[in-house]
Amino acid sequence: MMNERRKSNPNLANLWVDAVVLAGMLAAFAPNLTGLLLHEWLGLAFGVTLWVHVLVHWQWIAGITRKFFTRASWNARFNYLLNVAIFIAFSVIIFSGVMESRFVLQTFGLAASNNRFWEVLHRLAAEVTLWFTALHIAVHWRWMWSWIKKLLRLPRRARRVDGQFSPLLETARVEEPAERV
Repeated sequence: MMNERRKSNPNLANLWVDAVVLAGMLAAFAPNLTGLLLHEWLGLAFGVTLWVHVLVHWQWIAGITRKFFTRASWNARFNYLLNVAIFIAFSVIIFSGVMESRFVLQTFGLAASNNRFWEVLHRLAAEVTLWFTALHIAVHWRWMWSWIKKLLRLPRRARRVDGQFSPLLETARVEEPAERV
Protein backbone atom coordinates (compact mmCIF):
# COMPACT_ATOMS: atom_id res chain seq x y z
CA MET A 1 0.00 0.00 0.00
CA MET A 2 1.18 3.45 -0.81
CA ASN A 3 1.36 5.98 1.94
CA GLU A 4 -1.12 8.59 0.78
CA ARG A 5 -0.87 12.02 2.26
CA ARG A 6 -3.91 14.17 2.61
CA LYS A 7 -3.64 17.24 0.47
CA SER A 8 -3.50 20.32 2.68
CA ASN A 9 -6.38 22.70 2.15
CA PRO A 10 -5.58 26.39 2.65
CA ASN A 11 -9.24 27.16 3.42
CA LEU A 12 -9.26 24.59 6.20
CA ALA A 13 -5.98 25.99 7.55
CA ASN A 14 -7.50 29.49 7.44
CA LEU A 15 -10.55 28.26 9.33
CA TRP A 16 -8.37 26.73 12.06
CA VAL A 17 -6.24 29.88 12.39
CA ASP A 18 -9.42 31.98 12.52
CA ALA A 19 -10.87 29.69 15.21
CA VAL A 20 -7.71 29.95 17.33
CA VAL A 21 -7.66 33.73 16.91
CA LEU A 22 -11.34 33.96 17.93
CA ALA A 23 -10.87 31.64 20.93
CA GLY A 24 -7.81 33.60 22.08
CA MET A 25 -9.65 36.86 21.65
CA LEU A 26 -12.67 35.69 23.65
CA ALA A 27 -10.46 34.37 26.45
CA ALA A 28 -8.39 37.56 26.57
CA PHE A 29 -11.56 39.68 26.56
CA ALA A 30 -12.72 38.08 29.84
CA PRO A 31 -10.22 39.21 32.50
CA ASN A 32 -12.84 38.69 35.23
CA LEU A 33 -12.95 35.00 34.32
CA THR A 34 -9.27 34.43 33.65
CA GLY A 35 -7.76 36.74 36.24
CA LEU A 36 -5.36 39.56 35.43
CA LEU A 37 -2.23 37.39 35.27
CA LEU A 38 -3.69 35.01 32.69
CA HIS A 39 -5.37 37.92 30.88
CA GLU A 40 -2.01 39.61 30.33
CA TRP A 41 -0.24 36.47 29.12
CA LEU A 42 -3.19 35.54 26.88
CA GLY A 43 -3.03 39.05 25.44
CA LEU A 44 0.62 38.58 24.50
CA ALA A 45 -0.06 35.11 23.09
CA PHE A 46 -2.94 36.59 21.15
CA GLY A 47 -0.59 39.21 19.70
CA VAL A 48 1.63 36.43 18.36
CA THR A 49 -1.43 34.60 17.01
CA LEU A 50 -2.57 37.80 15.31
CA TRP A 51 0.77 38.05 13.48
CA VAL A 52 0.45 34.39 12.41
CA HIS A 53 -3.02 35.21 11.11
CA VAL A 54 -1.61 38.13 9.10
CA LEU A 55 1.16 35.93 7.69
CA VAL A 56 -1.32 33.20 6.69
CA HIS A 57 -3.34 35.80 4.77
CA TRP A 58 -0.33 37.72 3.47
CA GLN A 59 -0.88 36.86 -0.21
CA TRP A 60 -4.41 38.24 -0.06
CA ILE A 61 -3.19 41.38 1.76
CA ALA A 62 -0.41 41.99 -0.77
CA GLY A 63 -2.70 41.31 -3.75
CA ILE A 64 -5.46 43.65 -2.61
CA THR A 65 -2.94 46.32 -1.61
CA ARG A 66 -1.48 46.28 -5.15
CA LYS A 67 -4.84 46.65 -6.87
CA PHE A 68 -6.79 48.57 -4.20
CA PHE A 69 -7.27 51.75 -6.26
CA THR A 70 -7.45 50.12 -9.67
CA ARG A 71 -9.02 46.68 -10.08
CA ALA A 72 -10.25 45.61 -6.64
CA SER A 73 -13.99 45.10 -6.21
CA TRP A 74 -15.87 47.21 -3.70
CA ASN A 75 -16.38 44.07 -1.61
CA ALA A 76 -12.62 43.40 -1.54
CA ARG A 77 -11.92 47.05 -0.66
CA PHE A 78 -14.44 46.93 2.19
CA ASN A 79 -12.90 43.69 3.53
CA TYR A 80 -9.44 45.19 3.25
CA LEU A 81 -10.36 48.37 5.13
CA LEU A 82 -12.23 46.38 7.78
CA ASN A 83 -9.21 44.11 8.26
CA VAL A 84 -6.86 47.09 8.50
CA ALA A 85 -9.16 48.66 11.11
CA ILE A 86 -9.24 45.40 13.10
CA PHE A 87 -5.45 45.07 12.91
CA ILE A 88 -4.92 48.65 14.10
CA ALA A 89 -7.45 48.24 16.92
CA PHE A 90 -5.84 44.98 18.07
CA SER A 91 -2.40 46.56 17.91
CA VAL A 92 -3.65 49.39 20.14
CA ILE A 93 -5.12 46.84 22.57
CA ILE A 94 -1.86 44.91 22.77
CA PHE A 95 0.39 47.99 23.07
CA SER A 96 -1.81 49.70 25.67
CA GLY A 97 -2.12 46.40 27.54
CA VAL A 98 1.65 46.09 27.72
CA MET A 99 1.93 49.70 28.89
CA GLU A 100 -0.44 49.09 31.81
CA SER A 101 0.69 45.52 32.54
CA ARG A 102 1.03 44.53 36.17
CA PHE A 103 2.53 41.05 35.77
CA VAL A 104 4.15 40.64 32.35
CA LEU A 105 6.37 43.71 32.68
CA GLN A 106 7.51 42.59 36.15
CA THR A 107 8.70 39.35 34.58
CA PHE A 108 11.15 41.44 32.55
CA GLY A 109 12.05 43.73 35.46
CA LEU A 110 10.03 46.67 34.12
CA ALA A 111 7.39 48.77 35.86
CA ALA A 112 3.95 49.52 34.47
CA SER A 113 2.89 53.05 33.68
CA ASN A 114 0.51 54.49 36.28
CA ASN A 115 -1.04 56.73 33.65
CA ARG A 116 -4.80 56.13 33.45
CA PHE A 117 -4.64 57.02 29.74
CA TRP A 118 -3.45 53.50 28.88
CA GLU A 119 -6.33 51.86 30.74
CA VAL A 120 -8.93 54.06 29.04
CA LEU A 121 -7.32 53.51 25.63
CA HIS A 122 -7.13 49.74 26.28
CA ARG A 123 -10.84 49.51 27.13
CA LEU A 124 -11.93 51.75 24.26
CA ALA A 125 -9.86 49.82 21.72
CA ALA A 126 -11.29 46.55 23.08
CA GLU A 127 -14.87 47.75 22.61
CA VAL A 128 -14.18 49.03 19.09
CA THR A 129 -12.44 45.76 18.24
CA LEU A 130 -15.42 43.71 19.39
CA TRP A 131 -17.70 45.60 17.01
CA PHE A 132 -15.25 45.35 14.11
CA THR A 133 -14.77 41.63 14.77
CA ALA A 134 -18.52 41.03 14.91
CA LEU A 135 -18.85 42.79 11.55
CA HIS A 136 -15.95 40.73 10.16
CA ILE A 137 -17.65 37.49 11.25
CA ALA A 138 -20.98 38.65 9.80
CA VAL A 139 -19.35 39.48 6.45
CA HIS A 140 -17.65 36.07 6.26
CA TRP A 141 -20.36 33.98 7.93
CA ARG A 142 -21.38 32.01 4.82
CA TRP A 143 -17.77 31.01 4.10
CA MET A 144 -17.14 30.03 7.72
CA TRP A 145 -20.39 28.05 8.03
CA SER A 146 -19.78 26.16 4.79
CA TRP A 147 -16.30 25.12 5.97
CA ILE A 148 -17.51 24.20 9.46
CA LYS A 149 -20.07 21.88 7.88
CA LYS A 150 -17.42 20.37 5.62
CA LEU A 151 -15.14 19.91 8.61
CA LEU A 152 -17.93 18.16 10.53
CA ARG A 153 -18.59 16.07 7.40
CA LEU A 154 -22.29 16.75 7.39
CA PRO A 155 -24.27 15.23 4.52
CA ARG A 156 -24.38 17.38 1.41
CA ARG A 157 -28.05 18.30 1.95
CA ALA A 158 -27.18 19.63 5.40
CA ARG A 159 -24.56 21.96 3.92
CA ARG A 160 -27.08 24.41 2.51
CA VAL A 161 -26.35 27.99 3.42
CA ASP A 162 -29.30 29.57 1.64
CA GLY A 163 -31.34 30.25 4.75
CA GLN A 164 -33.41 27.07 4.59
CA PHE A 165 -33.35 24.52 7.39
CA SER A 166 -31.17 21.51 6.87
CA PRO A 167 -32.65 18.02 7.50
CA LEU A 168 -30.51 17.77 10.64
CA LEU A 169 -32.04 20.94 12.02
CA GLU A 170 -35.61 20.08 11.04
CA THR A 171 -36.02 17.91 14.14
CA ALA A 172 -35.05 20.83 16.37
CA ARG A 173 -37.47 23.27 14.73
CA VAL A 174 -40.54 24.06 16.79
CA GLU A 175 -43.81 23.96 14.89
CA GLU A 176 -46.03 26.99 15.35
CA PRO A 177 -49.58 26.21 16.48
CA ALA A 178 -52.19 26.14 13.74
CA GLU A 179 -54.58 29.06 13.52
CA ARG A 180 -58.01 28.58 15.06
CA VAL A 181 -60.87 28.52 12.63
